[in-house]
This record gives sequence, C-alpha cells and structure tokens, in this order.
Amino acid sequence: MKRREALKNIGLTLGYTAIAPSALSILQSCTSEVKTWTPVFFSKNESIVIKELVNLILPKTETSPGALDVNVPEFLDLYAFKAYDDKRQKTYKAEIDSILNELPITELGAEALKTEDYTTLLNTYLKPSKTEAAQYRKDKNLTYRALQNLRNQAVWAFTTSETIGKNVLAYDPVPAIQKGCISVNEATGGKAWSL
Repeated sequence: MKRREALKNIGLTLGYTAIAPSALSILQSCTSEVKTWTPVFFSKNESIVIKELVNLILPKTETSPGALDVNVPEFLDLYAFKAYDDKRQKTYKAEIDSILNELPITELGAEALKTEDYTTLLNTYLKPSKTEAAQYRKDKNLTYRALQNLRNQAVWAFTTSETIGKNVLAYDPVPAIQKGCISVNEATGGKAWSL
C-alpha cells in the first residue's frame, strides 16, 4: 500500500478527532524498545499479525519513520487494554480473531507467515472493487470492518505520536501570528499541521 493513499483515504473518513488526556498519556508511554514489548491485551499471534499489518499499512520511507518506529502496535495494545470497556474489548477481540482466521496460520504460529500472506489479505479487504466493497458492507463482513478499523487506528496513532507531530508534520505549539490566504508551501514548507 502507498502511504500517501492510505493517509489521504483515512484523513477523508476520520475528520477531526479530539484526543482524550488518557489517550495522550498512553501515546507518551509507548516509547519502549520493540524487542522488549510484552503485549497486555493481544495474544502472541495477535501481536505478530498486528505488527506486520501496521508495518505494511504505514511503512518506513526515506523521508519519514514507519508505524513500527513510533510504536503503533504497542499503542494499539495498551489503548485497547486501558481505554476500552469490556464490551468494546470483546468486539475488538472478535475483529482481530476474524483477521487471524483469514490468514493461513499453521501450528507454527503467526511467526511462519510470509509478507505475501499479509499483502493478499490487505489487497482483498482494503483494495476491493466497488462491487466487492458494497458486498462486504451488505454482508457486514467482520474482517472487512476489522481491517478498516485497524487502518484507521494505526493512522490515528501514527499521526498523533510525538515523533510524527514534531519531526514530520509542521509543529508550532504556540502560534504567534495568523496569516490568512497563503499557500501551505509558504506557511509550512508543504507540511500539514500537527496541532
């Protein structure tokens, strides 16, 4: 998937979201080393699958870090554990299970999956034809909804991380002046605002 397309599509559907203080504290707490991450909500297989999917949705590029660089999987795990009530946690688990059920996981576990397995899944559900997408919605396909939600959450966590907010997007915590009717290139060098 192309990062720009993913961000553009998500930006169109998300609108403006107010971040609760608890979400900000969770974002700030997700600064651990990936190698030492122990999931608190996801199972081992779930954490591997989530990590691989968000890495494909938001990969590292020459100009910006990827989802794994800003600990998006860790944030999603901690957010589901701390912010979701029991009902939402149960629904979220069902969504994640539907994703795992679509993957060819053997007795070796999710570690044995190949990038092609994830790419096929993402292409099937995140790049469907209009007819297929309409059918997924009509059938209330859980995997389709789960991957849409995962993509939305990953982009939200990515764009609200401190690293992206300060180093990739235009950042001015206390804007001193207002300049109307100027181009984005003139105002920020072509970058979107992080705040």
